[in-house]
Amino acid sequence: MSRFVNGLIACANRTPLAIGVYLTSVLASALGVSRVEGWGFGDSVWWAFTTTTTVGYGDLSPATVPGRVIAVVTMFAGIIGIGVIVGRIAAVVIRTHDDFTHEEQEELAADVDEQLRLLRQIQRDLRTATGARGTATGSSRARG
Repeated sequence: MSRFVNGLIACANRTPLAIGVYLTSVLASALGVSRVEGWGFGDSVWWAFTTTTTVGYGDLSPATVPGRVIAVVTMFAGIIGIGVIVGRIAAVVIRTHDDFTHEEQEELAADVDEQLRLLRQIQRDLRTATGARGTATGSSRARG
């Protein structure tokens, strides 16, 4: 689990640009729609976040053509921005799982090699013991 958390932390360290671009697009959309629609900045930020996350409650919607153009750009920016962020997190999860599986396979391979070595040693010991007894047993049977 700590490997997963470390991977997420590494992902977070590598994705500030994606998050920064996402937040900048939200704020730029909010500023633009605030000016063309005449909304307050708080309502515009609310609208921009609900639009970029594709939630779209419908409580606010642009009525002007420039506002609708901003809305379309905001929708695409949100889909792309969130997709990039989620994609980076998914890459960490997949990489962490692959690394774990690879380590596990290496450990299992080492265990199998050790078991095979022990099995071969047992086979040699059995051949030696059987060969020695077979000679002794064979001699006593031949006498008897």
